[in-house]
Amino acid sequence: YTNPVLHFRRTATRNVELGEASIKAGDKLLLWYPAANRDTEVFHEPDNFDLSRTPNNHVAFGIGPHFCLGARLGRLQMQVMLKALLERLPDIQVVGPAQRAHSNFLNSAKTLPVAFTPRRSKNI
Repeated sequence: YTNPVLHFRRTATRNVELGEASIKAGDKLLLWYPAANRDTEVFHEPDNFDLSRTPNNHVAFGIGPHFCLGARLGRLQMQVMLKALLERLPDIQVVGPAQRAHSNFLNSAKTLPVAFTPRRSKNI
């Protein structure tokens, strides 16, 4: 859906035509990952957050030789964290809009108001 890093700069290694653009070897390019994750030719309703989307060919972890070495760890950490969160706070719900952090490089929220009834974890 989206990713924490908004963009990367790359240098074209060869001449290429991309759509109507001519890119020459040596040209500097700025790649905006969120735009790629919103491609309507790749994703049905790309602006909707859908955990069950299949296939989900997002580029949140990069692509090709720049694919994130920690992608598997990141996915595992999210699974473990979400399982523990929902086990402890099964009724958690968003109660207000997220306040976004203002950054030209990182995509993050400063705050996200939620409401829940805390429960003790069985593992504590």
